[in-house]
Amino acid sequence: MREMDIRPVAIEERRAVTDTVRAALLSGAVNDELFQQGQGSWEGADSIAAWDRDQCVGHVAAFRFDSTVPGGGRVPTAAVTRVGVLPTHTRQGLLTRMMDRLLRDARRNGQPIATLHASETSIYRRYGFGLATDAVAALVTTRHATPWRVPKGPGSMRLLPHTEVLATVPTVYESAARWRVGSVSRPDWYWPRYLKAASSPNETPYGKGTFVAVHSGADGTDDGYVLYEVDWDEDFATNPTGAGKVHDLFGSSPAVELDLWRYLLGVDLVTTWKADPRPIGEPVRRAMTDTRAYETRARYDEQWVRLLDVDAALAARSYLPSPEAVTIGVDDPMFADNCGTWTITSEAGAHRTDAAPDLTVGIDVISAAYLGGVTWHDLAASGEIPPDTPGSTLASLDALFATGHTPFCGTMY
Repeated sequence: MREMDIRPVAIEERRAVTDTVRAALLSGAVNDELFQQGQGSWEGADSIAAWDRDQCVGHVAAFRFDSTVPGGGRVPTAAVTRVGVLPTHTRQGLLTRMMDRLLRDARRNGQPIATLHASETSIYRRYGFGLATDAVAALVTTRHATPWRVPKGPGSMRLLPHTEVLATVPTVYESAARWRVGSVSRPDWYWPRYLKAASSPNETPYGKGTFVAVHSGADGTDDGYVLYEVDWDEDFATNPTGAGKVHDLFGSSPAVELDLWRYLLGVDLVTTWKADPRPIGEPVRRAMTDTRAYETRARYDEQWVRLLDVDAALAARSYLPSPEAVTIGVDDPMFADNCGTWTITSEAGAHRTDAAPDLTVGIDVISAAYLGGVTWHDLAASGEIPPDTPGSTLASLDALFATGHTPFCGTMY
């Protein structure tokens, strides 16, 4: 077996690397226009590629984001992306070598956590990632969704002209969405591609439309928005009705998000809305008189988390009151500095200690629990922590790590 060269990606190598990643992820080579549109994302990422002589055969990268953690802190994050190995070079350890290099570089660069969306869920526990958040794909039937069980809020809605979309949405996202634990920053390069359909006029006489509607509070401050598309459904000839898709829906509070949903369900001609991804337990379902109008079609893993610096990550988040302090031991085969014991209380947070641990877990387990979206009781029930862990310890851990709302990222990367 030939030795592969694993190194950072140079600017002139980006086109070859792009085509390699696309081939690994079941897509063809990129055209000039799409390649140029993606240049900003290369500048905002750290990239590692594997080369077999002059051929790129694998690649991993991480965007430089930040993540909201419990308590509202924002933590520098390596958002792992563009992971792929050509089918001619799989099962040779290339992904492990590239991922090891990427995560070690991220830790040295001061990023205490790494996150990712997995194309294959069986891969990432071997690198210390734990499944931290889930999401749902929902189908909402408008005729069954009303009347509402809750009154309309005092705010107002406006539909943005396409010329105002790029100037408005990024600011509203930052002010209205980042309260959610698990949300991530969206850099300047992210928006032009993501909002292209909504910020550009249509190129065909008819066809689907993509829009942004903004919610403003009683004081006139923009505090939420929804990015959506609408089109005639497949039965147009015999039953002219429309169907909609929700891409983004963020408000500064659950009440604002209810009003954004109220707006969508009042759009004439649209009989169904598909929304994906959406948070687990989204309040709008209970606000409908017929809760079956909001139908969960799938529940799936949304975001995987890996603590790269346990000291920094545990210190960055807050903890709620618990019946007692808990001392946790952590084992991390990749980073020796992460192997240790921490005592956690709501008052003092997490600090290293020489005390005997109440339980010891792998880095993937504490990473899964970190955002508060997975309970320690569930981890115990699935066999991921020692079976002899006392129930009182689990209850204290659940109290310490709890969050007021289900964590949700909502950003694909």
